[in-house]
Amino acid sequence: MSNKDTYIQKAEKYYEAAKHKEAVYWYSRAITEDMKDAELFAQRGVAHYHLGDLPSALADLNTALELEPQNPYRHSSRAYMRDAMGDTAGAIADYEKAIRLDPDDAVAHNNLGMLEEKMGRNQKAQTLFAFADKLMADSGQTEPIGERPKNIQAEINSTRREENLGSVVKSVLTSRKGFANFLTFVRKGFK
Repeated sequence: MSNKDTYIQKAEKYYEAAKHKEAVYWYSRAITEDMKDAELFAQRGVAHYHLGDLPSALADLNTALELEPQNPYRHSSRAYMRDAMGDTAGAIADYEKAIRLDPDDAVAHNNLGMLEEKMGRNQKAQTLFAFADKLMADSGQTEPIGERPKNIQAEINSTRREENLGSVVKSVLTSRKGFANFLTFVRKGFK
């Protein structure tokens, strides 16, 4: 096993134990072994996010995007972080880029709709929500994404097991499927 693989295993072990400071350390060690691995930067960014270090999280997501500029999910991940930091305009631009790279990404359409709604552009938001639902239905998904629940933060805060929430956030920022599953989870939680 390479040093990089050993460091990644340690980082993931600490991350799963919600020891994010240690996870950052081991992801950093893995990055020293491979400075071109966008996924390592994305993973470390998520650990920074859990530590409340949003600027470092954004910096890591920026680096992941620089390493994989044609990967639409890197734009979506950065959009998520930009929105968390209050940069709604930047988040919108990132989701729009993600959609240009992958026009069939239902999650990106849905998330852009959430931001358009946040900006008071409800007609545009509803169009994006409807298109996201259509894309999901066309892909065989039985549950449309639908609108974002109005009180997502209350649902997150009511989660009793923080390690599950941590796993969800990590999945949300590091995989498209994880984000789609998260949206389905939130939507069902509000029915």
